[in-house]
Order: sequence, then C-alpha cells, then structure tokens
Amino acid sequence: MKFRLLALLAAIVDVDAFALAAGLAQRQGPVVPLAHYQHAAPRAAVPAAHVRLSPVVMAEAEVVKETATRSLVKAIGWRFTAGVVTAMTSFFFTGSLAMAASIVGWDLCSKSITMFLGERLWNNVDWGKDDSGDTQKRSIVKALAWRAFAATNTLIASIVLTKGKAGVAGKIAGTDSVVKTILFYFYERAWVIVPWGKFKPEDSE
Repeated sequence: MKFRLLALLAAIVDVDAFALAAGLAQRQGPVVPLAHYQHAAPRAAVPAAHVRLSPVVMAEAEVVKETATRSLVKAIGWRFTAGVVTAMTSFFFTGSLAMAASIVGWDLCSKSITMFLGERLWNNVDWGKDDSGDTQKRSIVKALAWRAFAATNTLIASIVLTKGKAGVAGKIAGTDSVVKTILFYFYERAWVIVPWGKFKPEDSE
C-alpha cells in the first residue's frame, strides 16, 4: 500500500518511485526487532541504604517537647525581666513610684498565668522546631504574638490606673512593645541553649 502511494506521488512529481522508497528507508534507519527491547537489561534498583529522608520528615521525627516545669520556670523568669522594664518605663512617663508599682502589679497578676498557658499551647505546635528546639523564625513569631497580647494588656492597665490619660498610657505601652519584643526574642534564644526540661516524645514512651 505504501509503495503504491509512493508510485502515485512519484508519477505526479516525475520522480523514480524506487529511488524515493530507498531514500525513505535510509532516513528511517535499520529496523530493530521487538525482541531486542524485550531482552534489554533492567535498570538497577537503588539500594535501600542510599534512600534518604527529606529534611521535612527528619525534622518531624526529631521534634522536641518541653515539660510543664520548664514552661513554668520560663514564664516566671520572663515575668521578672518584663516587670523590671515596665517599672522603668512607667516611672519614666508618670514620675510616680506608686503608679509604676500599680502597673507592674497589674502585669504580674494578669500575665503570669497567660504566659504559662501560652508556653503550653506553643508546646503543642511543631512548626519551627528542630532537634535542638525552637528555630529563629519560631522565636520571632512567638515574640510578636506575645507582644500583641501583652501590649494590649499594658495599654488597658495604664489607661485605667492613670485615670484615662491615654497619651501617657500609649507611651508606656509603645515603649514596652519595642523594648520587650527584642528582649523576648533573645530570651527565647537563650532558652534554646538550655537542655533542661526538653524531651522527645519517643523517649517518654
């Protein structure tokens, strides 16, 4: 059938059909039998020893947790550190030791428990953890999340205790936010170095 079509085409363009068929066969190359492919050597399998887990799987397998005691100590330590900063900023903008003490007392009562609860909630979030603990990205997010809550809390306390002086309250809360966000980040990074109170879930089983 193919030769008849070539002959018809050759008759139209005045070309030798046998020469046209020979040229086509030369272009296509030699015909390879199907058995050649059937008996081809199979590809070597990758040894199991060379299969490596992706970084995501490895990170999930090595995530560490924190004990409740560690979270409690972290919360107390931060509350003391943050209290010193709040006392200084409150006294600076109000000029009253009594007012500064009142704002610090408010912070102590309202944030001590919430800081501990926040640490326990973050302990259940595996994002941003590796085999040593929190990564830098996780520490930054934790610092910003806590500061959003704490700044609102301090602002409300300052407005109430200064009897509606929103300008003074805003300065106290604003200064606290800048200083404590940076301070909290380094506080978190310091605790990453401390191995006490860390464990891997498989170690407790």
